[in-house]
Amino acid sequence: MTTESIPGTEPTTSTATPSDSGGVFEFSNDSELIGAPTRIGMAHAAFERGLKALTRPDGLLRYSDAEHAERLDALRADFDRVVGDVQQTADELIAAHTQTLRHQTEGDPLDALTGEQLSKATQQSAYIKEDAFSLPSAELVARCQVALQAGDVPTLYNLSRYTAQRLDAAERAQAAGMEQAMAARASALMSVSTPSAATPEPSAPSDLTLAERRALGDLVREMRARVRGTRGQQKTQAVQDKLGKARDVKAAARAAHDSVHDTAGRQEASMRNSGRYSL
Repeated sequence: MTTESIPGTEPTTSTATPSDSGGVFEFSNDSELIGAPTRIGMAHAAFERGLKALTRPDGLLRYSDAEHAERLDALRADFDRVVGDVQQTADELIAAHTQTLRHQTEGDPLDALTGEQLSKATQQSAYIKEDAFSLPSAELVARCQVALQAGDVPTLYNLSRYTAQRLDAAERAQAAGMEQAMAARASALMSVSTPSAATPEPSAPSDLTLAERRALGDLVREMRARVRGTRGQQKTQAVQDKLGKARDVKAAARAAHDSVHDTAGRQEASMRNSGRYSL
């Protein structure tokens, strides 16, 4: 029996590194979000104090309209420097955690295999690859379901890997077929030939229907989750929690910015002036 080596995942450039304890990805600027709500609150309070100082106790402006506008712009600029830094950090974390989460849920789970499991997966990869690419779709679905019931990690790894490759090939074949069909249609529209001489449009050369691709895609995700196991679920949950916190901080920064810049008020005034506003 021939064997096939299983390549590792491709290296990527990222600020993420697995921690020694649980393999959960940690980011160097995660800690900066801990005090972010406080930083936003302090910046907002400083703006409100500065704004209040621009008005006399009787409600009139302390300065001319031009100077008032200049001082107000300076207050907003000070606020924006703080909140903009927070939002940039949140955006970077959202992008990084989203990438990590995508790898956790859709990527190759090779790193979840033990040395013994990797050795077994390598030995059996050739014939499982042949099954994944040669079996009719209904039989491949059944093969994956049986593997899930048996729970053998190396088998699940290989089936998930090669079934995913077959799905990718089917997607590419369908895309190529659609492109070819569109080219043929465009050529026919530009041709002066009679309808009887027209060339029939080619069909998409895909051996899997949309329903079959969806069913196999669900099975691939389930098999990958089983390969990752409980530890993988914990890692995924940890990243999801961090992603949620980063999104909450970004939303808070956006709300504070809109408040300081009176975004809602300016939008309402613009709509009133345009005649499009109604209560």
